[in-house]
Amino acid sequence: MIYTAKIEQTFKYPRRMKYIPRTNSFIEKDRDSLSYIRGVRQPYGWITETGTPPCDHLDIIVMTDKEYELGDTEKVRIIGVFCRNDGDHKLVGVPLDRDIEDFSQLPDSEKEDLHRLYPRVDKDEGWFGREYAENMINDFFSRRKRKTIITVQHTESLHHTNGMIGAWGDWELTERGRAQAFKIGRWLLYEDCDKCFNMYTSDLKRALQTAEEINKTLCISPVVTDVIREVNAGKGNGQSREWYNTHKLQHPDVYDPDYKPFPDAESDRELWERLLPFYNEIITNDMQRILIISHGTTLSFLQSMLMGCDFDDIAKSRFNGVGGAVSKFIIEPDGKTVAQYINQRVC
Repeated sequence: MIYTAKIEQTFKYPRRMKYIPRTNSFIEKDRDSLSYIRGVRQPYGWITETGTPPCDHLDIIVMTDKEYELGDTEKVRIIGVFCRNDGDHKLVGVPLDRDIEDFSQLPDSEKEDLHRLYPRVDKDEGWFGREYAENMINDFFSRRKRKTIITVQHTESLHHTNGMIGAWGDWELTERGRAQAFKIGRWLLYEDCDKCFNMYTSDLKRALQTAEEINKTLCISPVVTDVIREVNAGKGNGQSREWYNTHKLQHPDVYDPDYKPFPDAESDRELWERLLPFYNEIITNDMQRILIISHGTTLSFLQSMLMGCDFDDIAKSRFNGVGGAVSKFIIEPDGKTVAQYINQRVC
């Protein structure tokens, strides 16, 4: 079984580290790291496919002498698990370049490290191999329920018709845009969006008004957030396209994830980092049905995240929607994502 480990603790940090999803960062806690106290140098973290702290997730110890920074990721093969009677089990994994398939194949020195980390084994506890670990992971996923996420790109806005830049410019919908959004709301009845869906919407007017028209049919109280605003164009927000193209910084010949059209604008990397905590929240919370009303570039990045892409992948490919485009993703209990359709025009 191959999964992705995200590193939360290394021997470099004597204090226990805590992950903060909203800022995708780590802070020190007020207690010492157990690994540091007991001289166990192997890094510790969680399996990203199982969730994100503080929501449900599975922890892992990575058996390697590689050096990591907090937040680094590593593809790992699950080889075992330390089962605890409090349910806080610790998976054991190795990087894919190690030819080890089971806990029993670890060198004695590494087994000694793990036994030193958890020297006391109470009733119903112990170190077990790959088969036991796989059964435990399958049981973890079996307790999950399927999650449906539907995204809607706001409909026709004034900036689509007046030659102006959208971004953080707070444009309203056109009358045509309002009619489109109302039709989308009617269409979403076929997806049962009037039944127990939770709605998130950007706080910019064109997204809010799209949600308003949709809710003439669905009647959902939305969560309004600036986190899923469109990409920030800085000084270019709300300017004419002619002014924008004349004054923006020259774009490099090759893709640069840190390029900004203006110094106070937002790069692709910064937009990804802004959206990542939101993605982690919706993918791990208890909501089974989620409807998101947002913007083109923002939804392009969120859709990439839902399909399992890393930030580096957007240099090679990305999704591209149009006003009023609707997409539907199913997150299966085992973490697999199925895109039933992406950026479909329904009005």
